[in-house]
Amino acid sequence: MSRPSPTDSPAPETQFEEGTSVHGGRPTFGLRRYQDEGQPIVVLYELLPAEQAHARRERHERRGRSITIKEFNELFDDPPMIHARGAEWDDWAAMKVARLSGSRLQSVLPVIREALGEAGIEHSPVSSTEGGEVFVPERVGVKLALAFVGVKDLRRVDRMRGLSRGIARMSTEECYYWHAKTRSPTSPNGVKALRTLLTDHIN
Repeated sequence: MSRPSPTDSPAPETQFEEGTSVHGGRPTFGLRRYQDEGQPIVVLYELLPAEQAHARRERHERRGRSITIKEFNELFDDPPMIHARGAEWDDWAAMKVARLSGSRLQSVLPVIREALGEAGIEHSPVSSTEGGEVFVPERVGVKLALAFVGVKDLRRVDRMRGLSRGIARMSTEECYYWHAKTRSPTSPNGVKALRTLLTDHIN
């Protein structure tokens, strides 16, 4: 797997407990699982101050991309206060990364279980129950975001599984590099490049 050079790879934020130093230890991603007509759905959200979320949406809209943003308290009934050290969430937003179901969700579940397990976070609320929430630090969320956006529009199960396996093997540095490419409004082909890297060998 090709690795980014030190010169073009964005430096990850310093990790602090279960979040980042920038946001005072808050988790910066949230997973929410629910049932829709008997079908399990898992949605990954990035958590950030509402002002930053709306500014990012404006940048993407100028490039013709749409982003769904909701108030944190509109989605999550049980804020992760233990991880956030008692912080308030009133001025925070949840920006949807991707919504998965069916074979796409099944292909990503191993990545969810492994990434959360390595971080010491219980994955069952979003991997094996009818509904639940899990909040994760940035380094975990970045890896999950790659898996979610990578499989979102794939049709072949073998490619979904191949992409998920490739992301599971990525180092933290590689995940941050590809996350920056796939979410940047100035890099419209970032997701396509990621899929080519991890699935182009699958005929």
